[in-house]
Amino acid sequence: MDILSQNKTLLLVLAAIVLVGAVAFFIVPNAAVAPGSEDTEETEEAPSAEAEVESPSKSNVRPAEDEEEEPEEDAALANIQIVSAGPVVAILKDVGEAAYKHFGLVQKDFSDIRSVGFDVIEGNFDMCATDANVRFFLDSANAAGLQVILNAGAGEAEWGYPCDEEPPEGLRPVWQREAVWEWVSKWKDHPALYAWDTSNEDGGTFPFGTGGTDPDPAWEEKYSLSTAQLQEAYRDVKAWDPAHSVMIRMNGWYFYDYPEDFFRPGNAFGKDVADIVMINAYANVDDYFKDFVSTVLIRATRSIYALDPDTKIIPALGVWEEPPIWVAPTRNELINDFNQAVKTESLSGIAFFKYGASSGSDWFLPSATRGDTMLWQTIRELIGP
Repeated sequence: MDILSQNKTLLLVLAAIVLVGAVAFFIVPNAAVAPGSEDTEETEEAPSAEAEVESPSKSNVRPAEDEEEEPEEDAALANIQIVSAGPVVAILKDVGEAAYKHFGLVQKDFSDIRSVGFDVIEGNFDMCATDANVRFFLDSANAAGLQVILNAGAGEAEWGYPCDEEPPEGLRPVWQREAVWEWVSKWKDHPALYAWDTSNEDGGTFPFGTGGTDPDPAWEEKYSLSTAQLQEAYRDVKAWDPAHSVMIRMNGWYFYDYPEDFFRPGNAFGKDVADIVMINAYANVDDYFKDFVSTVLIRATRSIYALDPDTKIIPALGVWEEPPIWVAPTRNELINDFNQAVKTESLSGIAFFKYGASSGSDWFLPSATRGDTMLWQTIRELIGP
């Protein structure tokens, strides 16, 4: 065979090999790619960083491409197993209603809360409460084996807002040093006392805050508490009662929606602000984000520990309903949130919001009519003795 013929034969053989490979490529369905391997790496970044914190229903809009993944996510949640939290403090928040005698509670409420597995409760009242009601709350908690977080700045009265009337328009928060000193001095030696709470989401629940009675769209710049104000409150309360910790509550949505600017107005923080930071990681919105709690806590712990490494961080999970924004979580969503929360770095406790009261409350957690007995039972499984 001459050289030309040999070359022609070689070309024909090569063409056949290429043709066979191409056919096989189109017939075999990506057999070399493991299911889900193209997008299984977890990311710390949130889906969106531009939504307003004041409107979780706006910020929690899934990108269109996520719609195809929802069945897989639902299946994963359906098979979710509880992760043990270990020896951490279990806290129940907003126990009782301020407008009612004894905050709408009876001794059985405290015993029931303790029987589920809670160690600490926080009341839904501030310095405006009567001595008789506060003493009932503390004594009843103590009798049930519970400890209590008392407001000493988380309530609006501690910052100069009147107790039983509308505040003057434009009234800014001013630390009521003398009044808070009297309050702290009165209760600091009670055996049930666990800690003092000096800020609830930077004043977002004050009258002109996003959760107040007369919200101002510019409340962050005009009415939120500054780092200097939080430091002043911390310094005073610790001086008056060095035996107990000082806590603040922070809004988890700031950590989720503003990845480059966590400590903006409305979410102030700095060194010597608190011994305990409770992160309100409420994922119970209509469009549930299964990564919300983990994303918030990763960002919160890194940024807070960078400023004050001695701070204890306690995640708080949403277990209530307040339409149209807030909805009761499903059992599997609550377990998913809990499992993410227990992975918090240097975890010392987990909190749940909220309890309410059997009278006068829109949400009473153990109730089958206004609350959710299934969620109450789930919490028992998560933290129970």
